[in-house]
Amino acid sequence: MRALVLGCGSVGSRHARNLTDLGLEVAVADVDEGVATTLAAAIGATPVTRESAPPGELVVVATPTAAHAGDLGWALDRGADVFVEKPLASSRGELATARALALAHRDRIVMVGCNLRFSEGFETVSSNLVSVGRPAALLVDFGWWLPAWRPAADYRTQYSARRALGGGIVLDAIHELDYTIALAGPVEHVHGECDSTGILDIDVEDVADITLRHRGGVQSHVHVDYLRRTYSRSCTVIGSDAQITWDVPRAVVELSRDAGSEAQILAAGIDADPNAQYVAEMRHMLAAMESRTPTCNDIERAAATTEIALTARDGAA
Repeated sequence: MRALVLGCGSVGSRHARNLTDLGLEVAVADVDEGVATTLAAAIGATPVTRESAPPGELVVVATPTAAHAGDLGWALDRGADVFVEKPLASSRGELATARALALAHRDRIVMVGCNLRFSEGFETVSSNLVSVGRPAALLVDFGWWLPAWRPAADYRTQYSARRALGGGIVLDAIHELDYTIALAGPVEHVHGECDSTGILDIDVEDVADITLRHRGGVQSHVHVDYLRRTYSRSCTVIGSDAQITWDVPRAVVELSRDAGSEAQILAAGIDADPNAQYVAEMRHMLAAMESRTPTCNDIERAAATTEIALTARDGAA
């Protein structure tokens, strides 16, 4: 099988390496042809331009967020199945375009990236959710100092820091919204408080608090920021009988039943190889292509999550 990866930044390079290791014939393209050439030489892929790219069964879109809808259309018009890195879009106009493209190409398999759902931590929480009894609330948290994300580059030039490229912490950390909805179900109401504090001198929000009310009555609070000097990521599901806490930096999932009692360790030392979740995610995509069945995060599902993120960031349409 042949795959074309559009965009050779950190996540595009990761997908290209993983696809090569999975035995696919991989071509890579980037607006900076030198970057594509260097990556191709390192992983045994073929550097191409968009214009010279040969037809392939799979296109991976790993370009800046604001280009995702256009690149999705380009790939679908070539007859390819498409894996789009998160988030699907950075505006409601782009989101409407992506939805229309999916409707016009119903025979294509499309998946939007959601690698945390393929982590051992998420799978442990999901498989033990019944232990909490009736879920009442989720507390979801992510924060990390943006300059530390890609230390070799000036963070102010990266897409995360630039509104025109689809940056901002709400869309950048859409993983948190994605897995919260996967755990607690469809959302009925969204409220967001977002701010650009000026600390990082960027033109996008660097801190956000999002409250969700789910159809089944569960309340979720999601906090995300670019400002914490230490990497923080966690999820606590609070229920009628117990609570489950997933602490990503500590690589542990714990179940607590009684106040003051020692927590039960459900999983420890998990996700030691962060790349494993990306490989599992891509295996899921390839399996869906082979069986011609929808992925776990197709356009419809990803569009619903993106709409929630945009509502939290910009307000209701």
